[in-house]
Amino acid sequence: MDVERVILDKHGRILVPSALRKQMGWEEGQHLTLMPGPHGLQVLSQKQALNHIREELRRRIAPGRSLAEELIRDRREEVHRDEDEYRQSKRRRESKRKSA
Repeated sequence: MDVERVILDKHGRILVPSALRKQMGWEEGQHLTLMPGPHGLQVLSQKQALNHIREELRRRIAPGRSLAEELIRDRREEVHRDEDEYRQSKRRRESKRKSA
């Protein structure tokens, strides 16, 4: 394991040595994600961060469970509730008009 020592400047910046940037495949202007890890700060590329999130989700979601299907079902139920509310509101308005 290569170990590099860096200095945190007064603005909170660190300079990642070029050899380490090359080893990690990081390029100038690339967005990185910082997150606390079990042994300190983790620095991840966007691809690594997305993979980390996917792994976390896989661990937390039961096999065979489809969040997309749950979302679609929830949205359909919401549409039915909205349609029912609309019909009820329309009936009330029509009833008020008839009685006026």
